[in-house]
Amino acid sequence: MNTEDLLPSGGHYSAGRRVGNLIFTAGQVPRDEKRSVIGKCIIEQTEATFHNLQSVLSSYGAGLEDIVKATVHLQDLSDVTGFNEVYARFFPGVKPVRTVVGSNLNGILVEIDVIAVATDDN
Repeated sequence: MNTEDLLPSGGHYSAGRRVGNLIFTAGQVPRDEKRSVIGKCIIEQTEATFHNLQSVLSSYGAGLEDIVKATVHLQDLSDVTGFNEVYARFFPGVKPVRTVVGSNLNGILVEIDVIAVATDDN
């Protein structure tokens, strides 16, 4: 079963899709509903990005604890220490598998997309 996301994405794509028990998110960034950037440093922007991921996942009845794979794009790879500080707070137990790459991002410091496994039948 495919489920279209109900959250506005701001682009020509869905913020997330569910196929069976797998949830795939588009890259989430530190922007609010008006598309304004949230935060100035990697720590603030990473926190905002995780909150946006939580919103997408919750629309499918899932949470951050259901993430099995994360792909992280950093504008500057030297920000990985600050990113890891926030990442560790959001994943205090078992961590998802992860890829981190340097990317040329459009006015932001971080973008994250994930794959999660839903444990319900929503």
